[in-house]
Amino acid sequence: MAEAQKKWTSQATEKLFAALNRADEIGGEVRDYLQEKVATDPRYVTARKRLAKLLGRDYESRDEVVHKAQVKADKVAAVASTVTTTKKPAGSSGNAFGDPEVKAQIFGKKSCPWSGRAITLLERHKVDFDWVDLEEPEHESKAPKLAAETRQNTVPYVYLRGKFIGGFNALSEIERLGQLEVAMMTADELKNAPAHLRGVEVVARPNTDEVAPADQDASRDPE
Repeated sequence: MAEAQKKWTSQATEKLFAALNRADEIGGEVRDYLQEKVATDPRYVTARKRLAKLLGRDYESRDEVVHKAQVKADKVAAVASTVTTTKKPAGSSGNAFGDPEVKAQIFGKKSCPWSGRAITLLERHKVDFDWVDLEEPEHESKAPKLAAETRQNTVPYVYLRGKFIGGFNALSEIERLGQLEVAMMTADELKNAPAHLRGVEVVARPNTDEVAPADQDASRDPE
């Protein structure tokens, strides 16, 4: 008898806790529903606005806050969609390969000793540079475009701050003349530089030596 009474008590307790938990869930759902209903009810919103105005404050309803956020997001998206980049992709028409945001660029061949010397020269001066190997399949198509753009027949093609200056010999001459620092200045840096640096003119010296057509692919390296 005592065992049965104990079992009945345990079951009743479990049912009671289950009922209380369910009541709490229902209460929470009702509370959330009422809060949502009140927050969006025009009469409640009007009353809150009047009270806020009397207190010298502003009140925005939940719908107004959501709408304002959506309008702001739409404006940002519209502006982003109309912004165009000024950086030209490599291989397009015009001065496509020179990037003024990069101190130095070398378009060459890893098998070319002159390309290696250009790299060594920049590394000696601790210059950050971009290297493009024209022997790589994904870059082979750039070679004729570079030749057409620069009027130079050999590698490497060296750009300093987006300006084509020639190959290794041109880069070496700029170093010899002490112009390397000036050649890698941005427009703003040059504008604020001392007068004797602003007067330096870095001249491009493309290598226009002709290469025999039969040897052009294999011998586009001499500088």
